[in-house]
Amino acid sequence: MSLWWTGKDQLDDTQRALIEDLPLRENHMILGPPGCGKTNVLLRRAQFLRSQSMPGVMVLSFTRPLVEFVKTGCYDGRREIFPPSLIMTVEGWIRSLYRSHKVALPVRGPNDSLALWKRTLAGGALGFSTNSLVPKFDAILVDEGQDLYLEELQLVKEWADVVFFVGDSRQKIYRDSDGLGAVEATFPGMTVKTLKFHYRLAPELCRVADRILNSQSGETLSSTSLYKGPKPGHAETHGPLGKGSQIAAVIDKLKTQTRVYSTLIEQGDKLGVIVPRGQDRQAVFDAFEADAELSGLSQIIRARSIDLSDSNFDPSFDPDRPISIVTEAGSKGLEFRAVHWLFCDDLRHIRQTETYYTVITRPKTSMDAYFDGTLPQSLAASCAPSDKELW
Repeated sequence: MSLWWTGKDQLDDTQRALIEDLPLRENHMILGPPGCGKTNVLLRRAQFLRSQSMPGVMVLSFTRPLVEFVKTGCYDGRREIFPPSLIMTVEGWIRSLYRSHKVALPVRGPNDSLALWKRTLAGGALGFSTNSLVPKFDAILVDEGQDLYLEELQLVKEWADVVFFVGDSRQKIYRDSDGLGAVEATFPGMTVKTLKFHYRLAPELCRVADRILNSQSGETLSSTSLYKGPKPGHAETHGPLGKGSQIAAVIDKLKTQTRVYSTLIEQGDKLGVIVPRGQDRQAVFDAFEADAELSGLSQIIRARSIDLSDSNFDPSFDPDRPISIVTEAGSKGLEFRAVHWLFCDDLRHIRQTETYYTVITRPKTSMDAYFDGTLPQSLAASCAPSDKELW
């Protein structure tokens, strides 16, 4: 079992109850902060449903890397405990509906936004279930429910009588998605439960995240943390630094972290390097490959299945390459022992507050953010400077 996943005997009582005790034929949504085990509960609930004569389940997530992440929970050692073939991206599942019903995909216009494309793709598949030879699912389980569009929710409802969602409104990546309110409106009467405690985030990271967004319950990440990892945690910003200097600084820190966290890396932990744009990934990767110590240790993780430039790349995590290079959007749902957020002042004019929160809560122990011009307000107001000589 990877460090990312909790076995049955490691679940807390609340997590186990959400998996085993909720009625099988009713709809449920589980809310909770980063690191509380939502995705773990989602996959284990799907596993439990299959053991209760409901084999026709489908687990849906958002990006290819996140799907690959979820698939790592399908094995206990070499034994398969859940079929990886029953885990897909939302978009991949919708595309499969077009294929199975022999209907051509809608054409995406050159100026169509991602939101318009996702709505069009899902909307075009509505009605396929009518008189279809393809059977409906016993249940559909959806990760990151806050980022679904209404048409996607309607499609899920069309293909399953039982649904199970997990989500957190503070980790909403798509600005114009319809949110968790739309989930409840689409499935009236669904049971909503909350996971209060989280296990992933070091207290130092909790304090930064708490200054970026409040929880709807009013409880802070700091007050609900059960973190037991390496201490102390670390959160720091660096700059202004030119982009080349930022990459050089990351290289120096990664050399240390690959040694310090070597035992945890052997158990499955990863080190994350997060960038704003897809085109930033290659420059970072090339710099790492040019360094004698880091060469062969990093991997570009590509998230968008409709990005033609990414279509021929393997999205799975290479166990021999502990450093993952991923975009902000592609980091959604993932977790790393340490994160380096490069060029964090780029795209500040379009980045929403939830994106800052999402990225800051990807690491378990250590976060370093690097900027070239001016530190974005959300980070400046949440992360205290380490240089006490500033006053």
